[in-house]
Amino acid sequence: MQGFMVGIGLAALLMVFQANADSPDSAADQGSIFAQIDDLTISKDEFEAIFQSAVRYKYFHGKVPAEELEKFRKQVAEDIVTQQLVYNQALKLGLQPDHDKINEGVDAFDLQNINNPEWQAQREKVLDKLVAKMERQDLIEKLEASVRDISLPEGSAVEQFYLDNPEKFTEPERRRVSVILFKVPPYAAENEWLEAEAEVASLKQRIESGEDFAALAKKYSGHASAASGGDLGFLHQGVLEPVVQQKVEALELNQLSDPIRVLEGITLFQLNGIAPAELKAYSEVEKRAADLLYRELQDSTWESYLNSLRSSAEVHVYE
Repeated sequence: MQGFMVGIGLAALLMVFQANADSPDSAADQGSIFAQIDDLTISKDEFEAIFQSAVRYKYFHGKVPAEELEKFRKQVAEDIVTQQLVYNQALKLGLQPDHDKINEGVDAFDLQNINNPEWQAQREKVLDKLVAKMERQDLIEKLEASVRDISLPEGSAVEQFYLDNPEKFTEPERRRVSVILFKVPPYAAENEWLEAEAEVASLKQRIESGEDFAALAKKYSGHASAASGGDLGFLHQGVLEPVVQQKVEALELNQLSDPIRVLEGITLFQLNGIAPAELKAYSEVEKRAADLLYRELQDSTWESYLNSLRSSAEVHVYE
């Protein structure tokens, strides 16, 4: 789902909170409350469970820097509140979940966990909760889809968008380069790397003395481009490894780099040409401009709708 759902796992954000605003103990102990959204109270324990699940979903690769984690905590808190407001509004509007879609989702979940003994043992106990979560998500998605269903922009608006945002329709500078690669196994001893580097340095001297780069690439290069004389064509910035990109950008036209060590071995690059940045004609990018403008208008419409929900609701977040 777009907007506030981006980047956070479904399981993390679809907890169905139970309203307990009328509970004396809960209301008295404000220190245990995470948020109050109209008549719904969300405890700090509930928030922490969702937050930790979201962290595991997004940062499964390892430890998260403290500053980034705090920023993510605030994002999750905002998303929980916004999701509840959207869900409440969907109920007020009388939207109904797509039960066929929900059943398909349950079947898919069953299939995904067919060999999971924990799911098999707990299925009957938690199935109703799973269905409720899916229905909740479906209602939220339906409301967002209906709000984003706006009219397509007129042609004059699209052309003005093109004129106002030239950077979105400008092809960046490209550089045409060729390469010779002396392959070296990653596990090779340092002396093998040094020998390959000396070989590449020797080829550089031969080319600077007048021999043809393409001919030597066809004979010595272990790169896939060897058959075409090492020609990689015109490349946008960022295609090459950062260390290589930096070296190539420093080259003058027809200049050779020094030998550069990369993962596959030792390389020698030559800069063959530079194609400057170019603003594409409107006729070439009209459809793309229309698509970009439409998405921006949809995003703006959705954000305005969320702001109206926030302004009309009674929301208190205790942090």
